[in-house]
Amino acid sequence: MSALVVGCGGGAKEEETAFEPVPQELLDDPRFGVYPTERIDAVLGLPLVVMIELAGGYLPEDVGEVVLDDGRELETRVVWIGVRYGDAAGAWLEPAGEWSARTVGEVAEGGVPEDEVGTWAVLVDPPIDAVGQGIWIAGRRHSVNWLPDPSVVASRVSSRAWLSPIPPAMRESVRLRFLVEPMRENPFIRWRYKLMVGELSPSIEQRVVELDGSVRRPVGDVEWAAGKLRSETLETLARQRESKWAIGLARLDQADDELAERVRQRLCAIVDFGAGEIAPFWPLEREGINRLLSDLLDQRLQPRERARRARLWLSDQPESHAWVVSDAPKSDPVTGKHLATVAVVNAAFEPRLASVASRFDVEAADLSSLGQLRARAYEVVTDPAGGEIPAVVARIGSEERVLTVPGVDLQASPPGLRIDRFFGDWSLATLQSSAVPVAPRSDASRCGALLYREPAGRWMLYVECAAPEKELKDQRIRVTLGPEAEAGDVVIVLAPGQEPSVEFEENQPPMAPLVPDVEVSMFPGGWYARLVIPDRVIENEGELLRLGLEHFDALDRRSAWPRPMLPWQGSCGRAAVDLTQWGGVGR
Repeated sequence: MSALVVGCGGGAKEEETAFEPVPQELLDDPRFGVYPTERIDAVLGLPLVVMIELAGGYLPEDVGEVVLDDGRELETRVVWIGVRYGDAAGAWLEPAGEWSARTVGEVAEGGVPEDEVGTWAVLVDPPIDAVGQGIWIAGRRHSVNWLPDPSVVASRVSSRAWLSPIPPAMRESVRLRFLVEPMRENPFIRWRYKLMVGELSPSIEQRVVELDGSVRRPVGDVEWAAGKLRSETLETLARQRESKWAIGLARLDQADDELAERVRQRLCAIVDFGAGEIAPFWPLEREGINRLLSDLLDQRLQPRERARRARLWLSDQPESHAWVVSDAPKSDPVTGKHLATVAVVNAAFEPRLASVASRFDVEAADLSSLGQLRARAYEVVTDPAGGEIPAVVARIGSEERVLTVPGVDLQASPPGLRIDRFFGDWSLATLQSSAVPVAPRSDASRCGALLYREPAGRWMLYVECAAPEKELKDQRIRVTLGPEAEAGDVVIVLAPGQEPSVEFEENQPPMAPLVPDVEVSMFPGGWYARLVIPDRVIENEGELLRLGLEHFDALDRRSAWPRPMLPWQGSCGRAAVDLTQWGGVGR
């Protein structure tokens, strides 16, 4: 089955024509004109969407008709393709966004919303016999990378090229579908959803080729198992992208079927986080993914070179990650030192040895096998050297990551320990890039806290949240106190206009159920709570307090301190606060 997925003429021959709709002096000026933003890949038999940039104040209404090398003018539409992403807080994957396609006239009449980003595009439907020709856009010629008809490819290539790399049981997971379903609404990434569910295989489309080479298709909507977009333009864009990936993966499968399978697996990698939680952990770096697709479709590359570039792309993809879940949730029962909780992900497709240890005791770390595409939490003793920030070292296979754990050594001193930096939930993008997720906020909504000691000796937690009056009743704070899974482990919920409640308490007789001593009040533009820290949660005879905070705004968007949380994570991280230095002279 060799040499079946071939090009349809390769790059067009650089032919000169007399077609010059704009003055020559402007054609020679690169600051003025219409430029495709990427190589033009035309799939034979399908409409073509070309993303363009208008330079030098060139107006979209002046683009004119697209012309073939042989002089034929193609019916041309210029459209604005835009998206409004909205709020991404708490989402593991980037929101699909609200996509729209507007004509030049619609943009001129109504403009583009301020929060919409996008680009101009040219839409044409090349005739079948245009293969091998270039196209002229606004007086400039552009070569075209002509690709074969996807339905022909499907009839000649093994269907294994588009097999879903996700096990059937995993594809049926309700939790996973909840995370990935929005991808169906994004024309640029729907291809990945289709690959996940096994629907990327090209379908045979009914069409009629006229004597002049033009293509006529039946009138009416086409039903798509993986989602129908809201406009014909967006659907055309999505299908073009899907066809390109179908052709590219087929070519790679012909060059090296085992390599093609590994590429499909990496593009759709799903990690088991435990407790029934599975989530995508696939590459997001657009430049690298676009480069991979470009190499798979490049007519100039031989199969061996195409496979080599795919291997290089695979080698560039990180296969592990680690982050601190909680700085000091409890103490080691033997040494009395703080234990940190560190999560490790093995994103490789084979088990690897993993370990987590204090930076000052790395060689003593115990190695254990971590299964493929799995995450695991480790408890590790943090033992900082004098004057240094505590740190741990996570090793996964041959990779090593150093993580700081400053939350094991916080001190409460006058006027109090300020907590004014809350973090949003982790997303796949922020976790992979180790970028600290920003808390969802606006100018009218923010939160801060202060841990201090009253003259009478009581430790107090003051929390203040600014919010519009209409949003006050929908806000709440979760306060996590004490050592995890031990006596004194308490979660208290505070909300304006409501009685405080104990959401969780690790009770051990003879302790009575906790009744929070708290004052909650509203003021113009916000609310505050003043909570008396219960004695039962303070450790070491009044010397140590473990504390974590979560803030939920009116849209139920969460931010946390001292650590970001996974979107499905239920237990907040905790920091250890030294209470002995109030006033600087000990307690």
